[in-house]
Amino acid sequence: MHSDAQAMRIANLNARIDRLPSWSLSYGVLVLVGVAYFFAFYDILTISFTLPTLTKFFHMQGYQIAYPVTANLFGYVIGAYILGNVADIIGRRRAMLVTVGILALGSLLAAFSTDVTTLTIYRFITGLGMGAELSLAATIITELSPAGRRGKYMQANYLWGGFGLGVTPFLALWLLGTGADGWRLIYAFGALVALVSIFARKNLLPESPRWLVLHGREEEAEQMVQKMEANATRRFGSLPELPPPVAEASESGFPTAFLFKAPYLGRLLVTLAFWLVWYITVYAYLGYEPTLLIKQGMSTPNGLLFSALGDIAIPLGAVIVYLLIDKFERKVTVSSIAFIFAIALVLMAINANPVLTFIGSFFSAMMIAANSAAYVYTAEAFPTRARATATSIGDGVGHVGGAVAPFIVVWAMSALGASGTFGLLAGIVALSGVIILSLGIRTVHLRLQEIAS
Repeated sequence: MHSDAQAMRIANLNARIDRLPSWSLSYGVLVLVGVAYFFAFYDILTISFTLPTLTKFFHMQGYQIAYPVTANLFGYVIGAYILGNVADIIGRRRAMLVTVGILALGSLLAAFSTDVTTLTIYRFITGLGMGAELSLAATIITELSPAGRRGKYMQANYLWGGFGLGVTPFLALWLLGTGADGWRLIYAFGALVALVSIFARKNLLPESPRWLVLHGREEEAEQMVQKMEANATRRFGSLPELPPPVAEASESGFPTAFLFKAPYLGRLLVTLAFWLVWYITVYAYLGYEPTLLIKQGMSTPNGLLFSALGDIAIPLGAVIVYLLIDKFERKVTVSSIAFIFAIALVLMAINANPVLTFIGSFFSAMMIAANSAAYVYTAEAFPTRARATATSIGDGVGHVGGAVAPFIVVWAMSALGASGTFGLLAGIVALSGVIILSLGIRTVHLRLQEIAS
């Protein structure tokens, strides 16, 4: 517990960040953190686009098809929880170095898989590293942004991942076309990008001043905020008036225990429920869309091509939300995205019309990209003391939904057919929208300390 004087210094520093009129660090930081989003969706798409090849290469049968996907997601859940707590204890920057190091190792090993067992183990390791990537990215951008621009800068950060993701399917198709071992090159490329990111983050990624001051490193935090203020003054000439400082909870102890207190437990349950349901559909869709399209009657090349063409919409979805994210209440934006996704999946269930299939695929990919708004909402709903932990539990443990998704898809394809599976996924993702719309809290244009109180 901080003294009254310490609490006031913390509140004053946070107020100084919140009054900044714009992003006040290098825009390269947004690009650097944005690579985390590239990793997340690149990693998902690698299994999606390599799975048809791997099924034949490793002679997978029945539920073996689900093993690498599920192992990766269970690794994600474990890594998210552990590294989320670590980030609240040792800092966001150091935790992000750990995550990308594990990612590089897992991706490199996956490129040298020899059978279903080794592939499953290596995908689990990759999941451990991926676990906290998105939640830590959301956490650090949220904490570096002024109050009125959190959504915008989080989305700007996501844009780089979105644009990279739009290219990923075509990169995957090209590498698959290089020969029988083309799938190995897809995983090796992910490892290469991860290795480059280790050095970039070590040299260029700053620590969150909100975390620094909360953990007694006031001099470092002061230097960071002074730099941000100097940059803003050069750009705008003068700074707005300092808003009234608002104290934030500063209790010591294990971050998870802090979240079991009111009002944070209720928020944690809502965000966790949302992510659990959302990820069932997202991972089922991203992991099995080509397979479902092929089972609807498309040839294998056309199924992969339709999936790749639909992914062109990912950058567009990121741009649209960038323009709108701070104009509407966050929970309304997130729920609307879920409802549009549901409608798009219904269109894909109508397998007799290739045009509807393309439109459904296009808008599905667009909404997956647009839902970066939910990362902003999850991060801003909790105090600095346990923000990384809470975000990692919501997003990370929420991946249990993704872990069971392959089994739901395998069952649904057998019981309902491909079109019925698309319809089932539409109903599931619509439920996630209902959860956040009816139970979520207001966050837009409020300071982090106001939301936390």
